[in-house]
Amino acid sequence: MSTRTRLHTLLDLCDPEDGRRAFAFFADGRTEWDAVTVSEVDKRARAIAVVLADVASPGTRALLCFEPGLDFHAAFLGCLYAGIIAVPVAPLDGTRTSLKVGRIESVVASCDPELLLSNGMTFAKCLPIIEETPPLAALVRVAVDEVDPSHATRWRRPDIKPETVAYLQYSSGSTGEPKGVALTHDNVLHNLALIHENLRRPSDGDGLPRPPSVSWLPSHYNMGLIGGVLDPLYSGRTAHLFPAAVFVRSPLSWLRMISQLGRADSCAPNFALDLCARRVSDAQLTGLDLSGWEVALIGGEPVRAATLDRFCEVFGRAGFRREALVPGYGLAESTVMVTCAPVGEGPAVLRVDPGELARGRAVPVEPPGGRRLVSSGPLPESVVIAGAAEGEVGEILVSGPSVGLGYWERDDPAFHAGVLRTGDLGFAFDGELFVTGRAKEVIIVAGANHHPHDLEATAEAAHLAIRPLGCCVLGIDDGTEERVVVLAEVMPDAPAEEVEMAVRRAVHTGHGVRVHEVVQLPPGTLPLTASGKLQRQACRATYLGVGQRP
Repeated sequence: MSTRTRLHTLLDLCDPEDGRRAFAFFADGRTEWDAVTVSEVDKRARAIAVVLADVASPGTRALLCFEPGLDFHAAFLGCLYAGIIAVPVAPLDGTRTSLKVGRIESVVASCDPELLLSNGMTFAKCLPIIEETPPLAALVRVAVDEVDPSHATRWRRPDIKPETVAYLQYSSGSTGEPKGVALTHDNVLHNLALIHENLRRPSDGDGLPRPPSVSWLPSHYNMGLIGGVLDPLYSGRTAHLFPAAVFVRSPLSWLRMISQLGRADSCAPNFALDLCARRVSDAQLTGLDLSGWEVALIGGEPVRAATLDRFCEVFGRAGFRREALVPGYGLAESTVMVTCAPVGEGPAVLRVDPGELARGRAVPVEPPGGRRLVSSGPLPESVVIAGAAEGEVGEILVSGPSVGLGYWERDDPAFHAGVLRTGDLGFAFDGELFVTGRAKEVIIVAGANHHPHDLEATAEAAHLAIRPLGCCVLGIDDGTEERVVVLAEVMPDAPAEEVEMAVRRAVHTGHGVRVHEVVQLPPGTLPLTASGKLQRQACRATYLGVGQRP
């Protein structure tokens, strides 16, 4: 830890003499496609930095638009080494109809970059789209895989300070207009140290290094960037990486890689555990050994007790330990992590009266009743619940060195005097933080607050014809009342009337909420972010704007 505490900027993460494997990439989730040592990625980054410094000044923004692979890692570090502000975005797919084109255009309008970084293959595939899109066509293109490594000898360290902006982290696309969080070198180093300390375990005291990590999360997503790019360098571990598309097609690929490594850490959103429990068959379970999965950090979206139970029930047969589950809470505005449960203790679950919770109070009830909420871990000093006593729901406020400077070129009230208004709702109970939802996504019916995630879980379970993870619940204010609309992806040839009645009945019985409309959609219709979360604003906009149908 002594070496890490002496880090002043992210430029100090790599030791140019370190021959340890830093990153290994598996294109199909099975076969190693590429791998680099710390010294190799450092040399590539220095060479890229020289090329960037020849065409742009420090502080210039650069879009990083990469398909899964290790070119992103060298490009991201290269930006840091040149004093260029990196702006990771989703990769283009070469089609004009891609929603990603419009989103990237919005990011360009937000941060006014001068550079577009990718590799030669992506530029070749997407060149027509780039040239037909004026905001992208105007950018200077740099194919980082074509940079001569010998340029590294010309690198000179730029004038970088802890307070210098390192990169802009844009949201993964679930909350409408993109806003880039300006994160400094100091913000990121503090959060890396916080993550390292929060994930402390007995083996650290025994002198064992941290185990390898496994990640399929996209590098432009905050959990993927920290977990798959920066934490491995900070913690001195090797990251085993593969594409998110491989995981979605075959959730087994994630578990198989963890099993093969023996000791491993891996983080993911709640939906990934749910997908594994639903899609991995008993036959596939045979041969898996998950007893060496030390830390399964779960965050990025609400963590559900039912999902954790189901995952443990299924994969406990493969040696998975419930104690390995580490629920956490974080957001891009505070780099990534705010807090998490202690390693080795397993998730703490609190049962509360759902009616009282809808009125803003957490009132514990005895099992088997109540709504089960998963603790995000001990309430740190950096977190307060605005205007709320213990057990009262309020907005979560976060402060401390991990909180970014604000949104790039925006005066937003979310950041004020060093305090971040997260827009998330939660409460403190017995020293623990419980997150209940997002303030802006709350659906208010008859004066009671209901969170879409809860209604969606109920609607999804109402009928077997509804696709798993295929529901979006919207609160539509028509000026007189809040109408509840359920968008549900339904399997072909399903009995439409039966499905609709089942959804209405389940939501009313479970939550006392009347559903005004059930819109049944073909599978694959609802827009998702790169990390698999619903793009709620896109669902809402499409519902309201195109004949009230996605």
